[in-house]
Amino acid sequence: MIRFAPALLILLHLFVGASVVRAQSATAPTLRPANQPLRASGSAPGAANTGEPEIDENDVVRVSTNLITVPAEVMDRNGRYIGNLRKEDFRIFENGVEQELSYFAAVEQPFTVALLLDVSGSTQSRLEAIRGAANAFIKRLRPNDRLLLISFDGKINVLTEAVTLSELRTKRVRLDAVNDGTLLYDAVDVALNQKLAAIQGRKAIVLLTDGVDGGSKQSSLKHNLRDAEESSAVIYTVQYNTLPELPARLSRIVNTKVRSRMESKLTREYAVGSDYLRSLAEKTGGRIYSADNLSDVPAAFNAITEELGRQYSLGYYPVSAAQAGETRDIKVRTRQPNLIIRARESYLATASR
Repeated sequence: MIRFAPALLILLHLFVGASVVRAQSATAPTLRPANQPLRASGSAPGAANTGEPEIDENDVVRVSTNLITVPAEVMDRNGRYIGNLRKEDFRIFENGVEQELSYFAAVEQPFTVALLLDVSGSTQSRLEAIRGAANAFIKRLRPNDRLLLISFDGKINVLTEAVTLSELRTKRVRLDAVNDGTLLYDAVDVALNQKLAAIQGRKAIVLLTDGVDGGSKQSSLKHNLRDAEESSAVIYTVQYNTLPELPARLSRIVNTKVRSRMESKLTREYAVGSDYLRSLAEKTGGRIYSADNLSDVPAAFNAITEELGRQYSLGYYPVSAAQAGETRDIKVRTRQPNLIIRARESYLATASR
């Protein structure tokens, strides 16, 4: 994203506070609590016609040693989550052929989440709100969950590797001086391919940004979407709206023609960013949340952690090997009637490792 103000020194401190995590006695790092309404894009679970369970959201997953992993949520027809299912309750099909479930993790299993925070030029006046939102997210994690914290502007700052809450309580995290640019695509690439790829078990990315990249060199929108299709991580995107601030930022450009061209360019980039964030979520079985104001973000984070805590993870080895570049359909069913499943619908095969 283009910056019109000089670089500023920003410090981000994560302190430990005595906060209750999901009615448990664990403590979590404390920044500033906040809680506001949110708006989730896409269909909300609700009443549906009776019949065979359904699958929502297209998705894909990386073929690694041929194991296909499929995160899944199960709800009844009233939108209530079902959390007491066993491995034997699920059936999974690839291209119409039933597969044998080789891996199963129930909803109580911990997850590793990479929290990516956009702290680039358009957010500099909102860092207090971003800190509050990050704190709200951390408080919602369970004691056995692990957090990988990354911020990005013109640099990618890995603030902490994947650590548990008890480990995070011993850390003090600081942002370096702000750098011009927004390495959004590069940051997603680092999270997917460098940080989460080698981590086993359930994993997710939560990305807070307005969706506009500025200056990425190592990756691109196309590469991010391709990598997301091949990844076993679920991606949740929270897009905050910085468009209302655009006139003030552009007002520093004296030449009216240049200002007009810049406004048109940035408006197009915001539209591209919205499509990008929606695609990341849809391709990985996550959701996109829209926040008109950063005060909406904590509630979005709450919804995401609630959803992550109610997922099943299923895994199978395909009966027939897929060729690299081949897309195969996935269907997940339960043996219990009148349940709705949100799960991956496909995967894009890469070379076996």
